[in-house]
Amino acid sequence: MAPGLWTHDFMDELRTKMDPLADAVIERLFTEGKVDGVNQLMRTLVENDDLPSARLPPYVMEYLAHTQASVPRLDPEKLRQGQELFELFGPEVMMILGFYSLPASYAARKGVQVLYRTGFLQKRPIRRVFETAQMVVDVMTEGGMEPDGRGVRTTQKVRLMHAAIRYMIRHDPRHPWDARELGQPINQEDLAGTLMTFSYVVLEGMKALHIELTPAQQEAWLYAWRAVGRIIGVDERLIPANVDEARELTYLIRQRQVAFSQEGVAMTAALVEGMQGLTPDLLDGLPVSMIHFFLDQDQWQGMNVADLLQVPKPDWTAIIPQAIKGLSALTDWVGDNTFVAAKLLRFISKDIVEGMLLVERGGQRTPFYIPDHLQDRWRLEQGPRAANARRRSEAEARNLAAAAQAGRSDSHTKVA
Repeated sequence: MAPGLWTHDFMDELRTKMDPLADAVIERLFTEGKVDGVNQLMRTLVENDDLPSARLPPYVMEYLAHTQASVPRLDPEKLRQGQELFELFGPEVMMILGFYSLPASYAARKGVQVLYRTGFLQKRPIRRVFETAQMVVDVMTEGGMEPDGRGVRTTQKVRLMHAAIRYMIRHDPRHPWDARELGQPINQEDLAGTLMTFSYVVLEGMKALHIELTPAQQEAWLYAWRAVGRIIGVDERLIPANVDEARELTYLIRQRQVAFSQEGVAMTAALVEGMQGLTPDLLDGLPVSMIHFFLDQDQWQGMNVADLLQVPKPDWTAIIPQAIKGLSALTDWVGDNTFVAAKLLRFISKDIVEGMLLVERGGQRTPFYIPDHLQDRWRLEQGPRAANARRRSEAEARNLAAAAQAGRSDSHTKVA
């Protein structure tokens, strides 16, 4: 679809559209399998990183076959180029996801309402970081976008999770959803906006950090996420053909959706708390500083989104992203000072990824997975971070156990 047709009227219409294919699967599970059938499906998809064929109904298997049908037509060379980019800059990409992409999505006043209603994300804030980062690792690792690759399988699971959450929200009599005001939950505009946080927003973040990418590298990154968009159910008319179109779509959605909400503030506070668990005690202020670095930027057309989300003022750690940016810009010095900036950036981002490898996910999900060859390439070390990450994880687990004990009398069904 030509970008010129991305009008406000068109986007308003897309806020009424959901995902008929995945919604039909979940609707049938609720109708035929009752709540237990849905919960079994969610547990199977969440706990099993492989093809869960033996435990799924035939129509779910049909859904899996249908949604991977476009994969063999992908250009393997373009995919390889995008995945090579991730191999080069994976830790930096995951840092951008945590400090830029996620808080940017919380700034969308209408879309964040769904995330806020899935209250488990507030009780265990790091879960969203894990889910986001794991999807990126699965998609952007070599082989991830082959027909039975981890990236394809993860994307299919996320699409069904979206449909299940959508069903639960729309059928919750205690908290009616205001579709007239908010649009349908996880509607097409919100799906497209989320896709842009994985694709174009990551490219924005790399530019802000002075990681210089060629046009071909940028297009290759976008190509992989365009493929994800098709698998995850984004309307074809909302999938940009190139980086320029991705920029236009991102800016339009920002213009339409970024606004203050108490829910966005709460989700951002939970995110900051969770990300602090992935940094050493000395750098507890780094999540706040990095969010300000990305969301105070002028690409938000004069709007300070960090302030909109009521992110606290940064402490001394604010000098870290500014030092990275400043060193990268000082090309007139003797020698290549970009090397110093790159080393500092990798030191910070690698530390966060190492923390993700250490923190357990409450025993409900498989551990965070990074292939061995990427761990070797990024020189990840888990030893120095173990005590700090384990302490925070154990405290969070105790809080979860207390919350679960308090909530046992609540018979309201939740999707895992």
